Amino acid sequence: MRRVLIPFLLGLQAIGAPSALAQATPFNMAPGGSSGQQTSPAPAPNQAAPASPFDMRQPGSPPAAAPTPRPADPTPSAGTAAPFSMGPRNAAPSAGAVGNAPSPVRAPVATTAPAARSVARIERPILPFETLRFEGETDARSWTFHLTQDEAASGATFSMGYKNAVVVMPEGSRLRIAINGESVLDTPISSSNDIKRVTSSIRPGLLRPGQNIIRMEALQRHRTDCTIAATYELWTDVDSASTRLIFAEGATKTLRGLDDLPAVGVDNTGVTTIRVVAPKIYRPEMRDRLLRLVQTVALRGRYAHPVIQVMESDPGPSPVGTIKVAMGLAGELRGLVSGIPDAASVQPLTMMMQEPGSSGSTLVVAGPTWQDLDTAIGIVRTQTLNPLNADRGMIDTASWHWPEVPTAFGDQSFRFAELGVPTQEFSGRRLKTDLAINLPSDFYATEYGEAILHLDAAYTSAVRPGSHVNVFVNGMISTQMTITTQGDIVRRHTVRVPLKNFRSGLNRISLEAALNTDADARCAPGETLSETNRFVLFDTTTLEFPKFGRIGRLPDLAVLGAGRFSDEDLPTTVVLARPDPLNLSAAGTLLARMARSAGQPVRAQFANAASADTESVLFIGAVDQIPPGMLNRVRVTEHLRMLWPSTPVAGDKGAAQTASADFTMPLSQASPNQTASTDEVRRRWSDTFQRRGVIQQTIGAVQDWLEKTFSLSLSSLRLEERTDAPYEPPQRASLLMAQSRTEDAGVWTLVTARTDRALADEMARLANPLLWSQVSGRAIALEPREMKLQIEPINDYRFVQTQPLSVTNLRLVAANWMSANILQYALVMLVCCTFLGVATALLLSRLGRRS
Repeated sequence: MRRVLIPFLLGLQAIGAPSALAQATPFNMAPGGSSGQQTSPAPAPNQAAPASPFDMRQPGSPPAAAPTPRPADPTPSAGTAAPFSMGPRNAAPSAGAVGNAPSPVRAPVATTAPAARSVARIERPILPFETLRFEGETDARSWTFHLTQDEAASGATFSMGYKNAVVVMPEGSRLRIAINGESVLDTPISSSNDIKRVTSSIRPGLLRPGQNIIRMEALQRHRTDCTIAATYELWTDVDSASTRLIFAEGATKTLRGLDDLPAVGVDNTGVTTIRVVAPKIYRPEMRDRLLRLVQTVALRGRYAHPVIQVMESDPGPSPVGTIKVAMGLAGELRGLVSGIPDAASVQPLTMMMQEPGSSGSTLVVAGPTWQDLDTAIGIVRTQTLNPLNADRGMIDTASWHWPEVPTAFGDQSFRFAELGVPTQEFSGRRLKTDLAINLPSDFYATEYGEAILHLDAAYTSAVRPGSHVNVFVNGMISTQMTITTQGDIVRRHTVRVPLKNFRSGLNRISLEAALNTDADARCAPGETLSETNRFVLFDTTTLEFPKFGRIGRLPDLAVLGAGRFSDEDLPTTVVLARPDPLNLSAAGTLLARMARSAGQPVRAQFANAASADTESVLFIGAVDQIPPGMLNRVRVTEHLRMLWPSTPVAGDKGAAQTASADFTMPLSQASPNQTASTDEVRRRWSDTFQRRGVIQQTIGAVQDWLEKTFSLSLSSLRLEERTDAPYEPPQRASLLMAQSRTEDAGVWTLVTARTDRALADEMARLANPLLWSQVSGRAIALEPREMKLQIEPINDYRFVQTQPLSVTNLRLVAANWMSANILQYALVMLVCCTFLGVATALLLSRLGRRS
C-alpha cells in the first residue's frame, strides 16, 4: 500500500507546485522570472533594513496603527507582502488576504506603490546652529521654534542624532529633551564612535500653533577620572542634520498669513533663507524697496540667522528653511512667478501662496504702481516691533536663546530665575551655568566700576576648603570666590565682578563651581556615579549693575553690531559697489542682521555713489570694486588690493598649507624651499636676546609687573593723542569690516571681501548670532571656516552725546576716561593740588595776626 501511496502523493505535490508559485508572484514586486521570485520572500526584510534614515521613524508610526510608506513592515505574517506596506490603501489587503486575493486587486498595487512612495513626509530641522555642543558635567540650552496650525494638529516624532567623547560614561550620563515643559526624550549618552540616532513619539496635543519652547540638557560623567581637570574632556555634539521633527504622513505645512512667517524654520545649518525674486533689480526704485522689505520679513519671522538671496528669476521649489518672496510691480512680476493673482493689478497685495508640488510657500508683495508697492511693504512691516519688549529693553533672542535677554541700563538687578537659571542641585565636580545680559550701545564703563553678584548657594561638609566659584564674562575670567569652610549656606554673599570684560551688546556670563572632595581624591571605582548632592545654586541669586557712564564713540563697530548707526538723527547712506544680485544679497543680509539686533528696521538711505562730503556712509562691495581712496578713508592699508588676490582663498590647497603659518608671514617666507635650518633659527633667536641690554630687559620686566599687578601699560602713560595706523587684515581673512570717523560727526564703514561671491557667502556666515555678537572695535576680520573674529581695538576716537546732559553721567564718563588715561589724571590732580596750595597760601596771608 505504501508503495502505491507514496508515488501518488509525490505526483500531486508536483502538480500543485506551479499554482503555488503563481500565487506568490504578484507579492514579490520584482520584474524577474519565476526563479528569482521564489527566493525573494526570504530576503525581503533584509532589503528594507539598510534604509537606516527611515528606521528612526518607526517609533512614531507603529505598523499596527498607521503603516508608513518608507519603513518595511516587520510583521512576520506578511513576509511576502512587505512591499505593500508602502501604500496605505493596500496595507490591509496585503496582510489579511495573501492567499486568496484576486489578481484584479493585486494589479493596481504595482501601479499605486510608486505614487505612495513619492509622498514625502514633512521634516523640520529645529537646531538653531549646525552643531550644538554640550560640555562639562552639566550643560543646557533652550530656544523656541514655531509651528503652523496644521503641523501642530498632526502627529509628530522627535528624532535626534548625537556623538560624544569616548571618556563619557554611558551608565551615568543622560541626554534629556523637553518640549513646552514636558519630557519627550531621555536617553543614555553612549555613542563615541559615530552619530547615533534616537527617536521618540510626541504626545498628541503637546505641540501648539505658534511658539514652542524646547530645552536640551546633558548630564555627563567621566569613565575613570574624578579630577576637575577631567571634566573639560566631556562633550556631546548634537547633529542638526539628524535632529528634527518628523510629522505624520499626510501632514501639511500651510503658511496661512504673515503671522506664520516664523514657522518657516531653519535648514540643517540653522539658517533661514529669504529668497527674493524681483524684476530689474538694478533700478534704484527696486533696490531701495527690496532692501527695506527683507528687513521687515526678517523681523516678522524672528529668524535667528537670516540670509538673503536676491534672484532675477524663479529658482523653483523652496527647500526646507527657505521662504520665497516675490516682490515688484504686478505687470513685471507675472513674467517671473506663476500664479500671481489678478488682484495685484488693481490694488496693493500682500499674501501667502502655497508652492505647487512642494511644502514651501511664497510671500507675494506686489501692486500696480510704486506707491501701491510701498503700501504692500507697509503691510508686512506692521507689528514688526513689540512695544512692550522695546520699553523693557528685551532683545529678541528666543529663536536661539531662551529666555529673551534683558538690557541693563544701569542701577538694575536681575534674578537668576528671570535669566533662565533654575535652582540646581549638583553631585559632580564642576557645575557650570550660563546666562546672558545685553548692554546698550553707548555703554562706557570698562575701566572702572563693578557689578555685584549676590550669591545664594549651599555646599556640604564634603567640599574641601580651597574649592572656588569662578565668574567668566565673555570667556574671560573676571573674579573668583574661594570656599574657606566645610559646609555652609551662603545667603546674598557679595561677589564683585569688574566691568572690564563687559562690552556693548550681548554678554555671556558663566558661573563655575569647582568642588574638591576627599572622595574624588581617592577616586574609588564607581565614584563618578555618586548621586550624593554636594552643592546647590539657588535661583534667587541676583546680578546687580551699578549706574554706569553712557556716551557714544566714533568709530565703534559695536554700535553697528547693536543694529544702529552712529548718528540716529541723520540716516546713513548705504552704497553698493554694483547693483547686482550678489551685492544686493550681501547688503540685504547685513541690514536684516542689524534689524534683528535692533528690533526695528535700520534708518538708512540708498545711493549709487557717495561724495566726499557725505557724513556717514556704509559701502558694500568686493575689494576690486572699491573706489580709489576708500581704503585710506577707513584707515585700511592699500596693500589689501594686492594682498588678497595673491593669497589662496580658503579651501584651496595653498590655503591649507599656510593654515598653520603666522598670518603676518608673507607666503614667500612660508615656502618649504626657504625654510631656515635649526642652527640658523637658534642663532637668530640668540642674537635677538643679546641685542636687548640690561636696561631694556629691566624696563620690560617692570612693564610686565605693572600690567599684571595694576593693569597699567606704557600706552596708558602717554600724553600725545593716539592715532590708528592703517589696518592690515590677516592674509587668510575672508571678510573685512572697517570703520573710521570723519572730520565732522559722521563715520565711514566698509564691508568687503575678495570677490562678490565671497562677499555674499561670508556675510551670510557673519550673520550667525554667535559671531555677530563679537563685532566691536574699529575693524574686524573674519577667519575662514572658523567661528572667530580678529578685532582691531579703537585708539583714536571722539565722543558723541547720546544721553541728556546731566552732572551724574558726566562724572561717570570722566571717571572711566581718567581710569584709562592715568597720566592725564595725575596731571589734573597735580594742577588741582597746586591750585589748592596757592589758594590756601593766599588766604592765610590775608587772615590772622602776623608774628
